[in-house]
Amino acid sequence: MQTSFDESFIKEIRKRFPRIEKDFTGRKRIFVDNGAGSLVLGDALKSETKSRIDYSANTDAIYSESKANEHILMEGRRAVADLLNAPSELNIYQGESASDLFFRISYALRGIFNRDSNVVSSYAEHYANVSPYIEMKKNNKISELRLAKLNKEDGTVDLDHLASLVNRRTKIIAITAESNLLGNKVNIPEVSKIAVENEAFLLVDGVHFAPQGCSDIKKMGCDFFVFSAYKIFGPRGSFVYMSDRAMDTIRPFYVDREAGPGCSSYFEIGTRDQAIFSAMNSVVDYISSLSLDILRFKGRKLPRNRRNGVRKGMERVENYHKELSRLVLDGTEETEGLSSMKNVILYGISDSKRLSERGTTFSFNFKNVTDKKAEEIYWKKFGITTVGGSHWNLSHDYFSNPSMLRATFLHYNSLAEVERFLKATKSISIK
Repeated sequence: MQTSFDESFIKEIRKRFPRIEKDFTGRKRIFVDNGAGSLVLGDALKSETKSRIDYSANTDAIYSESKANEHILMEGRRAVADLLNAPSELNIYQGESASDLFFRISYALRGIFNRDSNVVSSYAEHYANVSPYIEMKKNNKISELRLAKLNKEDGTVDLDHLASLVNRRTKIIAITAESNLLGNKVNIPEVSKIAVENEAFLLVDGVHFAPQGCSDIKKMGCDFFVFSAYKIFGPRGSFVYMSDRAMDTIRPFYVDREAGPGCSSYFEIGTRDQAIFSAMNSVVDYISSLSLDILRFKGRKLPRNRRNGVRKGMERVENYHKELSRLVLDGTEETEGLSSMKNVILYGISDSKRLSERGTTFSFNFKNVTDKKAEEIYWKKFGITTVGGSHWNLSHDYFSNPSMLRATFLHYNSLAEVERFLKATKSISIK
């Protein structure tokens, strides 16, 4: 069995994404704005449509459509549990967005805070993962929000500094698994040890990591893991895993007077959209099928054990992503990579010997062209969706750089697309 994907397998993968080659106007383009949201899996779209039409009735009734809706919700939770290697679907909750979930988690944990409490995070975070605690500090609900610094040379989180910020008054460590700006990964099991030693909750922002790595919450040792469906080939909407300890501690706002820990309506406000759950079921099935040989994949077969399939499928994704990253960084015989290209300033890990420490997101500036102008050239001349500006990450502040161009490659991107991206980048760099 191959440990990655060859060219023929990538061609089959690309067939599963209706908008992989052209946008809705019919224009051919290379989609690398995956950091803002991935392309949608065709099977997820079909499942979402069917569920929205056939199972639109509400839950808690005895007739068929209502029972089918309940079944779809449960199957969707089981799929997410398989994706994350969670112990049970009862540990899975759904929200409108990751930002929504981060806020509601902070609200649900309000009882553990006092004016002497602190929260520890880092300068690698998306604003959504720290903004609830900035607000709590403003309102004197906590004493401090402490941010771990980054290593200036490569933008990685300084875990020694993070550890020095944590003490017995730390109630939450809120940390990203992978920076949505720099692409650097964080050693979550190591952060978990720090949290456990200080009896703090560990909240992991897995939004950017989920489509790029194997999200195993048992190995991570976290209390909360948040990700968004639309970043991993599905529709808008997000999910959170909560540990049993977290579920026993939270005191969320809820409407259902009979709700309690383990009950979805205890944390989820209002009626759930069953179509999102149905789409996620198809996404997880698809990821699991990536573990198969190409003939079985083409035949749309599924592994007998979906969780094992997810693990093996994502391991193959990770290996293929390393191939993509190596090409982006080191280039080809014809074109140098971002790490050595003249007039290109690359942020994050640039050493291709450290690919296991980074994902496939690359942020950079040109010395000779503004981000706004470069974004325009990428799109109008080359048909590449490289986007400049702010990407809602504290690293912008840390590096005193309010704008960066960002390109994120996922497993449906081909090596040929990377080469075209590099040639376009080279062309812009010599203007």
